[in-house]
Amino acid sequence: MKDIKDISKKVFDLFEVHLAAVIFVTLFFSIVIQIFSRYVLNRPLPALFELSIYSFVWAIFLGAPLAKRYRKHLRFDILYQKFPKRLQSITEIVFDTLTNVVLLTILVPIVKYTAWSYKIKASVLRIPWTYLLLCFPIFIVLLFIHNSVWIYYHVRVLLGKKPPPSETWPWQ
Repeated sequence: MKDIKDISKKVFDLFEVHLAAVIFVTLFFSIVIQIFSRYVLNRPLPALFELSIYSFVWAIFLGAPLAKRYRKHLRFDILYQKFPKRLQSITEIVFDTLTNVVLLTILVPIVKYTAWSYKIKASVLRIPWTYLLLCFPIFIVLLFIHNSVWIYYHVRVLLGKKPPPSETWPWQ
């Protein structure tokens, strides 16, 4: 069981931490070079502008599951914090289950559209849109998995069992 946890953690870290970091660095440098070329050289580079847009989208869709994994999403939980622990767990289970239903409902059409969009090319970079849109099915699968783990966690809490230990953040 520990081997499966270690392997899955490494796979999640590969997408949510390492790939996202590479994409974010790409985003950062494409913006810096754009600023330099536009304002110093007075010559904008459309390819870098397009690359920064796609990098930004990929960074968002890989970062969101990471935030869900560690429950670090921005939350407005003033009322939620006043709930008893049992009601908090029930609320989490309900919302995570509803989210998973929506994710499963849209997964197949999204995968079909992503595959179909291979015919469409990005205007400047000429990359098939499949590669640009692939972040969304990856986002759906990762978010579904993290939601399911949190549902399991809260069901254990409701049953009076000790919840599994939380993961440490990859950057600690």
